[in-house]
Amino acid sequence: MKRVVVTLADADARVLKLYAAKWNLTLSQALEEMSRSHIHGSAAVCTFARDLIANEQIAIDKRAGKECFGFKCRCCAYTLQCRTGLYQGEWSVDIVHKHLLIESDAEVENDNQ
Repeated sequence: MKRVVVTLADADARVLKLYAAKWNLTLSQALEEMSRSHIHGSAAVCTFARDLIANEQIAIDKRAGKECFGFKCRCCAYTLQCRTGLYQGEWSVDIVHKHLLIESDAEVENDNQ
């Protein structure tokens, strides 16, 4: 593991700390997940990102090609199954996190069910 120093604006650092705490993550875990989802998601559509990952012999995340890949994974009902490649369906909010959705997102989710 390599240590990386990140400089953030004070407000961004506070938001990151609170976000990580909400999801019971360390700052390192939160930043690792965010950077991996960004780079792996890019690799699904960008040869530069795909080649970077390939050159480091890293397997592209099984969720990378999915439209919902990224921050929505945090509150999906199928997170574990999707991470392991067993779930190929659409994003579905876990009932315990449904109260966090902004109304327009909740309406879209209800339309998909």
